[in-house]
Amino acid sequence: MGLFDRFKKVKKGPLIIAIHGFGKRRTDEYIPLKEYFKDKYDMVFPELFDQRYPEDNIWYNWVSRAESEIIKAKKEKREVILIGFSMGGVIASYLASKFEIKRLVLLAPAFEYLTITTAKGYAFGPKRPEEDKIYTPLPSEYTATFIDVVNNCRDAIDRVTCPTLFIHCLDDELIPYTASIKYHKRLSAKDKKLVILGDGQHRLLDDQVTSSVVLSLIDDFLAGKIDDKKI
Repeated sequence: MGLFDRFKKVKKGPLIIAIHGFGKRRTDEYIPLKEYFKDKYDMVFPELFDQRYPEDNIWYNWVSRAESEIIKAKKEKREVILIGFSMGGVIASYLASKFEIKRLVLLAPAFEYLTITTAKGYAFGPKRPEEDKIYTPLPSEYTATFIDVVNNCRDAIDRVTCPTLFIHCLDDELIPYTASIKYHKRLSAKDKKLVILGDGQHRLLDDQVTSSVVLSLIDDFLAGKIDDKKI
C-alpha cells in the first residue's frame, strides 16, 4: 500500500474523502466507516503524515496530501464528500472553503485546544499498550505541526457554504463539545446540522454504541434525511 489508501471503485456517484486526525493510527481511525460505506460509496483515505519521519513537520504538507485527492477527483469530474475527524475536521473545513464540496461531515473537530499541554495530551493521549505494539509513536516534533494546522485552518469555517454536519460527544475528553457549538454558529452555510451525543468520548467511531449512531447519522445526512437535533 502506498501513501494513499484507495478503495476499489464501486460507483460513479460522489466520492468520500475521509481525513484522519492527529493520531498514530492515521486512517485506521476510519475502519468502521470503511466497512459501513464500502458498498455505497467510493472512498479515499489520504494519510497526512508518516510518523517514521519526524522531519515531516510542515503543516501545509499535511494539508496538501488531502487536497491532492480533491484535485484528482475534480479532474475526474467527481462530486466530493469530505469527512474529517478531529484535526482532520479542521483540515476538511479548510478544504471545503477552497473547493466545491457536495457535503461536509465534521466528527469531533479539533477547532479548539486549551494549551500546548492539552495539545500534547491530544497527540499522545492515554496509554493504550495494545496500540503501542502495532503503531509507531508520533514524534514530539509533530505537536507544533498540529498547532500550526489548527491555527492556519480553523478560520476558514467562516467561508464554508456547503451542507455541513457536526457530530460531537458531550463527554469528549480532549476537544470540548462547546467548540463545535461555537464553530457551527460561525458557519455561513444555510444547510448546517449539529448533533451532540449524550454518550461517548473523543474517539466516537471506536465505541460500539456511539459508532453505530454516528454512522447512521452520516448516512442519513448524505441522503438529506436529518434535521438539527440533540441526542
